[in-house]
Amino acid sequence: MAEFCSCGAQLPEDALFCHRCGKPQRELPDALAPEPFEEEPAAGPAPQAADASSLEAAFSPEINFHNRVAVRICLFCAVVASVVSSVPLGVLSVFWLLVTLLASGFVAVYLYHRRSGMFLATRAGARMGWMTGLFYWLISMIVFAMKMVAVSGRGGLGALLREQMEASASRDDVNLQEALRILDSPQGMATMVIFVLFFAFLFFTALPAIGGALGSKVLEREN
Repeated sequence: MAEFCSCGAQLPEDALFCHRCGKPQRELPDALAPEPFEEEPAAGPAPQAADASSLEAAFSPEINFHNRVAVRICLFCAVVASVVSSVPLGVLSVFWLLVTLLASGFVAVYLYHRRSGMFLATRAGARMGWMTGLFYWLISMIVFAMKMVAVSGRGGLGALLREQMEASASRDDVNLQEALRILDSPQGMATMVIFVLFFAFLFFTALPAIGGALGSKVLEREN
């Protein structure tokens, strides 16, 4: 005997649903029963926006020789420092050189901040100053080599060092006589040149590095 739904539609044999209204006609087996609907958990609060300084630190390029902006600024500051430090000031020349080297690293960090809009950490500021000092040292070595070529006809480096030592100390000075004795031998001359170049490298790079670290600290406080 044919079965009918409450809506009047004739149902086929063993029908589970009415093909017209969709009303269930009998109890469904567990395997066919629809799974209970589970509400998705409410979304938690959106993560707070990252601090602007942390984003800058994550996406800003590192201070090294691959950073073209940093290289150009360091080279510019080194050239300016080389010109400024060559101003003859007599007994104040050493003090003026010290101030110029410190200022070169400080100004390099400041110019990088103005150019990129980023604040450098202390270590990055020191690295920026060190790069400036390295360029300053290279420029000084070029100038030194040019002077050596200029005095090559007057006895070379040994004669130039001898003149400078004799002009800066008394002839009776024991240390002066010992230094002049060292200059008389090729081995002594080579040792003195290596020592001077190494000391100049440390001096010309350490002071701008200190200036760069100070520059980053000052800019950080102003921020």
